[in-house]
Order: sequence, then structure tokens, then C-alpha cells
Amino acid sequence: MRHFLLSTVALAALAGQAFAADLPSRKEAPVYVAPPPIFSWTGFYGGLDIGGSWGNANLWVPGYPYTFSHNSTNNGVIGGGFVGYNYQINNFVIGVQGEFDGTGNGNSRYTSGPLGQFGDVYQSKFSQDWIASIDGRLGYAMDRTLFYALGGVAWDQQSADLYNLSTGYSISRSNTRTGYDVGGGFEYAFTNNWTGRLEYRYYNFGNSNNAFFDGNLSGGYYRTTLTDNVFRVGLAYKFGAPEPVVAKY
Repeated sequence: MRHFLLSTVALAALAGQAFAADLPSRKEAPVYVAPPPIFSWTGFYGGLDIGGSWGNANLWVPGYPYTFSHNSTNNGVIGGGFVGYNYQINNFVIGVQGEFDGTGNGNSRYTSGPLGQFGDVYQSKFSQDWIASIDGRLGYAMDRTLFYALGGVAWDQQSADLYNLSTGYSISRSNTRTGYDVGGGFEYAFTNNWTGRLEYRYYNFGNSNNAFFDGNLSGGYYRTTLTDNVFRVGLAYKFGAPEPVVAKY
């Protein structure tokens, strides 16, 4: 009888363990951790930049009895703003950008006879008032870092002044020129909306003939040749950042 009771208790214990194993687990589900968001460069943006410009300017005035040539550096501070749009395809980014910058570029030079028949003293001044451009951009993105090249059409306003310091006579003219620009740089996104950039740009506005309308002093026109090398930093805000891409389970 005792053996029968012990066998019954043992069977009941085994049955209870088997039943408990079939019950749902009461352990809490693991906490879901979303993967980090994937940054996208797609979107409109706008920003400000500032930097330095180093270049060369030549002012050439043909006349009688002396042809005046002023060749000098064209250096100064440059700064302004830009707007644009990027579209990202995998790691490649294409876009278009427009910008406008004021410049402090310019130089001045003194020359004494034989420019005038009586050995007069002359001062020539050349300045570049502003630079604007519309450029295409092509870049390669590594998450939040973008390396890019750009190039397009550029415009600037140039001013030239020629003074006869001996007689007080002067001529001043300004005009807008069209040229081209090429360059490159890299940009980093600190947040989904704010980015910073470092950039180099080369501008070339070629040769231009400009009327002085004064045959007595200048033979009727002057010619300028102008190039610029610009290094600048910029800060931009990207509008409407897309929603982060996360995996779904």
C-alpha cells in the first residue's frame, strides 16, 4: 500500500511539472532598440559664407604717347549668402546652387611720366564690388560627410579709375562681366538640419574691353583681365529634413 501511495505522489509531481512547462512564459519581452537613422542630403538649403580672395587684375589703357599697364594683386575679404537644392541617389548627391557675395577686392598703383607729355603723375585704382554665380554640384556622401565638386557661370562688377594727380583730371567707369567658376569642398551635417562647409573656388572673367569715351587721355577704351582664388567657410540650414529611415519588425 505504501509503495502504491509513493508511486501516485511521484506521478502527480511529474504531471505538474509537465503542465507548468506548457503554460505561457511570464518573462517580459526584450526592449526594442531602433537602429540609428540614415541621414539624407536631399532637400532645399540656404546659408552664409565668409572667406578670403586672392587674385590678379590687369588694367591696360592704350594711348598716345604712352600705353599704361597696371598689373597687380586683387586681394580682399569676401562674404555673402547662398541657396540651393540637393538630391541624393545612394551615395551620390546632385544639386544646383546660386550665390551672391560682396568683396573687398581691389588695389591701387601710382605711375609717373612718361605717361603724360609733361611727366604727369597718375594713380590707377581697380576694384571688384561683388561676385555671383549659378553652379551645378556633384558629390559623394559618406553618411553625414559630403565631398563635392561644382562649377558654372559667374558674374562680377568691376570698377576702374584713372586719375591725373598733376592736373586733377580723372576718369571712372564700372561694368558687369560674365565668366566661369570651378571648385570643390566638403560639408558635414552636425544635425539633420545644420551643416558646415569648407570650400575652394576659382573664378575667371577673362579679358574685357570697356569704353572710357575719352580719346584725349585713354584712346577711347581700357582693358581688364581678372582672376580670383577664393577660400571660404559656410554654415547652412537644410529645410524639411526627411523622416529617419528605421527598420520595422
